[in-house]
Amino acid sequence: MNVKVHYRITQDRAGIPQDYAGARRFVANEGQAIEDMVKTELAADYQIPVSPVEICRIEH
Repeated sequence: MNVKVHYRITQDRAGIPQDYAGARRFVANEGQAIEDMVKTELAADYQIPVSPVEICRIEH
């Protein structure tokens, strides 16, 4: 199943506050915790901790 996730990132990898919003498509399996998987993947892509990643909306 493809989902579109709208997200915000509240700080960069140096810990400086920022306000970046974006959207990205992800492939999710049934029964999988989409929000946790997306936060982990976005944090790895932006090289930041998971805590500054906020999920705003998930479209199925």
